[in-house]
Amino acid sequence: MFTGTVKVKICEASGLRATDKHRKFWQDAPPIIDPYVLLDVDQNRLNRTSIKAKTFDPVWNETFTHDVQAAVMLGLTVFHDAALPPDDFVANCRIPFEELVRREDETADFWVDLEPHGKLRIKMDLKWSNQDQQPGCSSGEADGIGSVSGNVGSSAVTGDMEPRGFKERQGFNRRRGAMRRRVHQVNGHKFMATFLRQPTFCSHCRDFIWGVGKQGYQCQVCTCVVHKRCHKLVVTKCPGMRDEEMETVLQSNESIQGQRFSVNIPHRFEVHTFKRFTFCDHCGSLLYGLIKQGLQCQVCDLNVHKRCQKNVANNCGIDTKAMAEILSTLNISPEQQSKSRINYKPSSSTGGSSQSPSGNDAMNFDTEFTKEEPVLTPVHQSVLQSVNQDEFRGFSFVNRDFNTSKLGTS
Repeated sequence: MFTGTVKVKICEASGLRATDKHRKFWQDAPPIIDPYVLLDVDQNRLNRTSIKAKTFDPVWNETFTHDVQAAVMLGLTVFHDAALPPDDFVANCRIPFEELVRREDETADFWVDLEPHGKLRIKMDLKWSNQDQQPGCSSGEADGIGSVSGNVGSSAVTGDMEPRGFKERQGFNRRRGAMRRRVHQVNGHKFMATFLRQPTFCSHCRDFIWGVGKQGYQCQVCTCVVHKRCHKLVVTKCPGMRDEEMETVLQSNESIQGQRFSVNIPHRFEVHTFKRFTFCDHCGSLLYGLIKQGLQCQVCDLNVHKRCQKNVANNCGIDTKAMAEILSTLNISPEQQSKSRINYKPSSSTGGSSQSPSGNDAMNFDTEFTKEEPVLTPVHQSVLQSVNQDEFRGFSFVNRDFNTSKLGTS
């Protein structure tokens, strides 16, 4: 936990893209977004940046300073400023303060990967309110509750007992500063409470979603819809989740372990004509049309829209509801298995480029290896004469002792 002053500078973002939830089914290319970044600490809203119109690579350079108490997690969420509320989710990341404190002696200007797409450049500056609270010192704040002073009117828990007496109830002030649009992350899914405009069925338990208002939770990346009670039981990984195996440059050994089990059995979809009203088993809405309304798996009879095919998880023939019940009896929660992984990439010295070092870059090698003096291997003269020396022009090292003219005359 961290108690002190947090200074965050949102510099720029790169590679942002609208999610499938934001994209309409008749649009081939992703729509242009008007992004802004929302900052929160332990689901308590801090502040937000300005809106940058019609860009995938916005530049803000805005600084925010706040005092926090017993803070655990820093959240950065990118939204698209929609014409009609609510705003559309674009990408997000959650950074533990433990990681930020550990990196305090390193560069404070770095890139952080967003999920599902893009990356964000930020500058962090942490100042402890008390030197005794720094790592390695004993502190009594372990039992505290994360709070933010300034914009959020919550207070830390104290150990002093106050005399009993009449107190006015806080009423609506008890949730002042709480996130109005909270992102629930389970197995890579980005679930948010959503108002369903048509009859919808849950993609996990296959039951109808009842209610008025925000009846269910919908993943903002793969558009699957579930009950509020079912969103923590989803065992399949979101297909739109950033692939961890493709990014091993700065990946730690702890994040390589991943889940304890893997569900990866693809479906065999074919175009199908439904003779009665059928609902999509992924997004839960009705399959419209008279003929060839959607796709059906030839193995497990899963029915989906054509637009939902790319977002369906590879769980053919698997009863995910029964699997979730078995895991719950074993006290294994799917949301505890996939921990969020953040790749910290130091920013370039120029400040304008957003390119990070490649995995094959020489900076990734040991300095003892890169600073080693080159050693020439003895080669027979007949082999050297057979090699065309014109092919080696432009090389950084040339053996000046070797002269082809001398070898030709000998």
